[in-house]
Amino acid sequence: MKIFLAYFLLLTFGCVTYAQEVKGKVIDVNGMPLPGTNVVVKGKNISTSTDFDGVFSLKADTNDIIEFSMIGFETISLKAQSNMTVTLNESNQLLKEVIVVGYGTKKAGSITGSVAQIKATEIVKTPAQSAIQAIQGKAAGVNIVTNDEPGANPSIRIRGLGTVLGGRDPLYIIDGLEASSLNGLSPNEIETIDILKDASSLAIYGQKGSNGVVVVSTKKGKSGKLKMDYNSYYGLKMIQREVEMSDAYRYVYYNNTALGSSSYFNFDQPYNTNWLDEITSNGEVVSHNISLSGGSENASFYFGATNLKEKGILNGTEFERTNLNSRNEYSFFDKKLKISQSVNLSIVKNTPKPLSAFTNAYKQSPIVPVRFDNGRWGVPLRNPSTGQVDINGNDRFNNVGNPAAQLFYTNEKNKNLVLFGNIGAEMQVTKELKFNSNFGATFDWSKGYTFTPSREIWLSQNPTEEIADYPVAEPINILQQRRGDSYRWNWDNYFTYSKLFGKHDLKATVGMNRSTSNITENLSASRWNVPAQSNYWSLDLSTYNNEVAPGSIVSNKRETPLVSLAYFGRLDYEYNEKYLFSATIRREGISTFQESKRWAVFPAFSGGWIMSNEDFLKEVSFLNYLKIRGGYGEVGNGNSLYALNIPVFAAGYNYTFGANETIFPGNNQPYQVDPNLTWETMKEIDFGIDFKVLGNKLSGSIDFYDRKSENVILPVELPDVLSPEPVTLNTGTVSNKGLELSLKWSKEINDNWSYSINGNISFNKNELTGVNNAYFADYIGGSINNGQWTKQVLVGESLGSFYVYQVTGIDGDGNFTYSDERVVAGSYLPTYTYGLSFAINYKKFDFSVDTYGVGGNKLYNGKKAQRFGGENVEYDVLEDFWTPGNPNPNAANPAPFNIVPRSSTYYIEDGAYLRINNITLGYTFPKFFGQIDKVRLYATAINPFIFTKYSGYSPELSGNNNADPLGSAGIELDAYPTNKTFLLGLNVSF
Repeated sequence: MKIFLAYFLLLTFGCVTYAQEVKGKVIDVNGMPLPGTNVVVKGKNISTSTDFDGVFSLKADTNDIIEFSMIGFETISLKAQSNMTVTLNESNQLLKEVIVVGYGTKKAGSITGSVAQIKATEIVKTPAQSAIQAIQGKAAGVNIVTNDEPGANPSIRIRGLGTVLGGRDPLYIIDGLEASSLNGLSPNEIETIDILKDASSLAIYGQKGSNGVVVVSTKKGKSGKLKMDYNSYYGLKMIQREVEMSDAYRYVYYNNTALGSSSYFNFDQPYNTNWLDEITSNGEVVSHNISLSGGSENASFYFGATNLKEKGILNGTEFERTNLNSRNEYSFFDKKLKISQSVNLSIVKNTPKPLSAFTNAYKQSPIVPVRFDNGRWGVPLRNPSTGQVDINGNDRFNNVGNPAAQLFYTNEKNKNLVLFGNIGAEMQVTKELKFNSNFGATFDWSKGYTFTPSREIWLSQNPTEEIADYPVAEPINILQQRRGDSYRWNWDNYFTYSKLFGKHDLKATVGMNRSTSNITENLSASRWNVPAQSNYWSLDLSTYNNEVAPGSIVSNKRETPLVSLAYFGRLDYEYNEKYLFSATIRREGISTFQESKRWAVFPAFSGGWIMSNEDFLKEVSFLNYLKIRGGYGEVGNGNSLYALNIPVFAAGYNYTFGANETIFPGNNQPYQVDPNLTWETMKEIDFGIDFKVLGNKLSGSIDFYDRKSENVILPVELPDVLSPEPVTLNTGTVSNKGLELSLKWSKEINDNWSYSINGNISFNKNELTGVNNAYFADYIGGSINNGQWTKQVLVGESLGSFYVYQVTGIDGDGNFTYSDERVVAGSYLPTYTYGLSFAINYKKFDFSVDTYGVGGNKLYNGKKAQRFGGENVEYDVLEDFWTPGNPNPNAANPAPFNIVPRSSTYYIEDGAYLRINNITLGYTFPKFFGQIDKVRLYATAINPFIFTKYSGYSPELSGNNNADPLGSAGIELDAYPTNKTFLLGLNVSF
């Protein structure tokens, strides 16, 4: 018995002595953590993998040998010890980055779908108010249309356009928070942007991601000393390209010819106004960003603050945004529980001006002054006796407003406060199982006012009248005050099971998502005859206004929330670092549709083969890495369709009953609804190849995809007896087929010289392939506000195709002749996009150039087409037009005219362009002070050059209303010109 007891105590002592919790961290040669590294105790069934921070923990004896392996890195074995720091060397410099996918991360080498990643260094290279604008041209298959209006949101389309009425924008995920844009987040706060492009990658996000998913990972604190960064720049902005208009002499010549008179306008005019110069000036932009970060073993923090101010090129436009960001993470119970918190505050102040001023500046006659000599605003009044513009003239020769007066009398200010953030918890339930819960929410409070001096505007249009002539019943001025709030939230809960056994690597994720959006309410109130001083135009509906205003109009509107609930699961399997498989399924319900049509199931799967890890390719010297991947997925789309199948009633209808024909007011249901309205479904096949060759100097990927959107919702015009207005039905099919190619060449010549070249090109064919309803017809749009329309949805054509009359020639009177029927004249959607970047480093100098281009698209020069009579014309028109005395049938332009023109191919222009997005030269100073890690000074030219045949202000025309394909997208009308910016910047790290 004593011997047995002694043996037991010895065994226990041995276990206490040698069995231990081995902890450590796996990093690369640059000190960056390597999540997902396989950690295996050799000879024992004990294994784990590193977390997002590269940290691992497992049970091992002091004599055990632990093996560390990861795709793309050399496998090493080390003796177990406490607090291990393991450095892995790259075996072939392969895609070591961690890619954020839905509800988790993957090693880039394990990705089986189509995903593009852009890092912080690329995002901040082009200083912009939106990070989306900064990544233009950085990812294949991603078409970004920028807008330089202060505060504007760029348009982004991933792999084409698959819907007409539904949501067209991608879903944004910011550290687990669902968002509709990145406008509330400073680009300086972003670590990486991962764009999920194919259905198998984005399927786990469901209908909210049916147009692609943009996953944003923000900067966070790391353990170690306190770190501080300061980034600042100042720049001047100006119009990139101007449209040269006729001066006074040429205007008179053109319009006299149009009127068939040599003296209607006198060639000797007292004024010669350049209207574009009168409403624009150089803009300015200045940005300051500071961040503090640090942490310990169990806690980390990050705080950032950014202030961006911009004065637009349009006189009076101003924009200011202040961002405050706080992100913290805490670990408890030996890192078995992690709590993360993120709070982002965005305060935006915006002073907009009407963009129609650009169109009015284009159209207004140069013989009209900004102001007459007596100080009254200039208007197009002609004195018939002299043929000159005269304040006492009684002949108004056009109906164009004075753009300078338009800006002067527009008094509008808006303020938005956006608070968004999330709180998350990660609990390591067992060695293989962890649970995550994340709640995110966004609050948006807005308020603003518009002060309209009605009497002053009337006087500006009637310069011969006086105050006493103003109609007594009309308001002297109108003050509109508005406020609104919106709220959206999402709550995600999911389990992740990871198991590594032998050559098998298995990971399973199951969970649920609950989100609610469109919780909005808006209040608007108008009052007359308030004090004209701006200090009375309070944003809080002050009592001063109530005392002096004789009347008010109040409008209150509350939107119906959009609710989504989903259950999802994903299985990822990897064998021997060669064979990859992933499958996803999502069952989703949405309040958009009626109860029997709300739920649907959407599957997806993908696989990959890392051929370069096969024995038969390991001896191929030039091949460093080769992976073939493919996938199929289905994703529903019910986004932004919530109002299409809800019965509505319109008031104000009168009905006559009885022999006495008594009129009874009543309501009417203007259109019928289809109770069977349900999901649009996107189905996509994707096939891709990733490779690295020539000693890893050349890397790239090729993707082919075939995306089909079925049950696309379209309006159908039924007979009036069934529905007096169109009814929306699931009836269309839209196809997007494309090819994407990305290449990168990088080489380090010696210790002083290195360079890299990045390029990508994407091809996409968009087509409405079918409509299964005989009543579908004449779905038109593209109004240019002169009674003409330019677009129609047609089977066999791209969405948003221009449908206009073909110009066939010029007749004997110098007028255009047209085809009898309208013809398809192309689409504003490009058939190909491309980007090319070049960077070179020499010692402490860095130089880079980024370009972006599109092609295969058409644009409609709407401002040129919006004529009613007496407007100005472009300078180039006078170089080649038909004249009565010398008929020129080959002239590019017809005889001068002053009538509303027909929508025709005359106004259709090639929309292709190549633009230099930025040119940057920087210098990093040698370290001159112990506490300063880096000081870099740089100069950047943003959009300095553009090469295009388009004759307007800008070939980038996203239009309004969420880039509606039947709206103003691709039509230049009231469009903000593209800017070129020259700035100096400073980066300092402590």
